[in-house]
Amino acid sequence: MVAAGTVVGALTVGAGPAAAEGSGAAELCLRAQGQVANVHKAEFAAAGGTMTNVDYPDKASFEKSKPQVSPLTTGSYVTYEDEAGTLPEQIRCKGKTADHLQAVYGQAVAGPEQACSVVNAETLRQVAAGLSPAERAAARFRPENVVVDGDFPGFTGWDWLMDFPVAYVAWWDGKLHLPSKALSAPWSWVLLPESFRGQHYCTLVAPSHLKRLMLGQASV
Repeated sequence: MVAAGTVVGALTVGAGPAAAEGSGAAELCLRAQGQVANVHKAEFAAAGGTMTNVDYPDKASFEKSKPQVSPLTTGSYVTYEDEAGTLPEQIRCKGKTADHLQAVYGQAVAGPEQACSVVNAETLRQVAAGLSPAERAAARFRPENVVVDGDFPGFTGWDWLMDFPVAYVAWWDGKLHLPSKALSAPWSWVLLPESFRGQHYCTLVAPSHLKRLMLGQASV
């Protein structure tokens, strides 16, 4: 049973690129699950796998939630630039590890595990590709002046949920940096309680916010 929330996106893996498009939490967290666990789409679909995302409306319900392996269900929670909640800034995604997917669906469906930073890197690629020539010329931070940092590790769920910078301008190079925060507990860590294993969580920049940062429309 999925904890209280709103199912905002679903994808049959292997059906096409829909989960990699758009700027919403569902699209990003479904893409994050596919990238971080390195899901092999055809094999996962052949094993009967589907992916669905639940968008949690508040931090308390998200904190209590767990992603599910069957059916594969990710969870998302969004924080916003504005008080009205119209401009997504940061998206937290809860997903499953490659080795848990392998244990349930077969060895061929996923792996090797990747860092959360690969998701920010793909977001940067997509946002950069979508800039018009005029936007690129006028941008405060052109794509070549945006750096994707490695993951900052979280050690507990509470630690992972703490405030974390969505982006910063580094004093040493003047470039826009995109950090990510990760919490990972492989399924193979059998000394942990089963409910804690097989989880890989990521704190990520919202694609629309990254575009606003690059264009100088959002503060950093």
